[in-house]
Amino acid sequence: MRVLHVITGLDRGGAERQLINLVGIRTDDEAAVFSILRIGDMENDIRATGVRLYSGHAGRLFSWRWVRRLMNTVHDFRPDLVMGWMYHGNLAALLTRSLNYKGPVCWNVRHSVHDLTLEKSTTRWVIRAGACLSKRPSKIVYNSVAAAFQHETLGYSNKGRVVMPNGFDLERFKPDSTVRDRSRHAFGVTQDELLIGVVGRAHPMKNHLGWVGAFKKLVQRGLPVRCLMIGKGLDARESPLEGAIQIAGLDEQFIRLPATSNPERIYPGLDLLVMPSLWGEGFPNVVGEAMACGVPAVVTPVGDAADVVGDAGFVCASTSAEDIADAVEAVVRLGHHELSLVGRKARQRMEDNYGIGAVADRYDALFREVLDGQ
Repeated sequence: MRVLHVITGLDRGGAERQLINLVGIRTDDEAAVFSILRIGDMENDIRATGVRLYSGHAGRLFSWRWVRRLMNTVHDFRPDLVMGWMYHGNLAALLTRSLNYKGPVCWNVRHSVHDLTLEKSTTRWVIRAGACLSKRPSKIVYNSVAAAFQHETLGYSNKGRVVMPNGFDLERFKPDSTVRDRSRHAFGVTQDELLIGVVGRAHPMKNHLGWVGAFKKLVQRGLPVRCLMIGKGLDARESPLEGAIQIAGLDEQFIRLPATSNPERIYPGLDLLVMPSLWGEGFPNVVGEAMACGVPAVVTPVGDAADVVGDAGFVCASTSAEDIADAVEAVVRLGHHELSLVGRKARQRMEDNYGIGAVADRYDALFREVLDGQ
């Protein structure tokens, strides 16, 4: 079974990581990945899986230079099935039907849409285009129930809807006391302090500025907390985030790092992960990765985040800074010991429900069902 995965790009992100996890574990099938944009930060990660990697080498999405390269990829790889990833990748996957490919096409939607007006104008256009064309793919995979309902409200066809959770490499992401001690020492975190992690690229939907406001309330309430923020653009100087931290007088409490290719070397050092997002989350990878490392999570009620943590995590009443602060305060006051117990429960939840092997089997079954139904 030859599956061509067409994705917008390969910069660091949840969809990109999930694709790499899937193609890396399937050794009995042949897979290839086509990136519309120039191959990004995750090139080495995907090459390590051994799958064929193609690129449209486009500098921007609204360019036709990548179309011929996609046509050549289809001719060279001769896929049995094409699956798109993310909005632009989905449309490009459908385009292969006009490039001499005659097999089935599936889509993979990796985003929730709380309010269409919050999206960029180009993203709104692509979402609407997807709604108009959504009867054409054989299956539309969503990584959350919330995202499926939101898109169908916007006009996406419910024919062939499949909800597939993210899967995680539980050998890579796991509790590790040595890593924990080393990372906390490197960050200068004392035994009495609780280290809170916030992971995600710089984007308004991630609500980093709102988190700074919530964290300030925690400090004002006398809680012994520090915060480690990791993500593309978060370490930028003279940024709105840096300005907010300085105005709040929290320079000493915040550690900011760029995106990393080895988050498993950082997660075990956390006492708590916080996802303060306002919108856009479907099934948040960072929450699953942290839980797999035995780190409990506090999440806002966005996408399927509450279902992911279940009874092994905590959910804020809303996305407001006040509610985020209240939820995190209640958890922090549990102390190190109680948090570690919740962390063990979080790890067990990941083992029971979200191992990459089981999720890959579900994708495999889906592809075979589509091919058998031609």
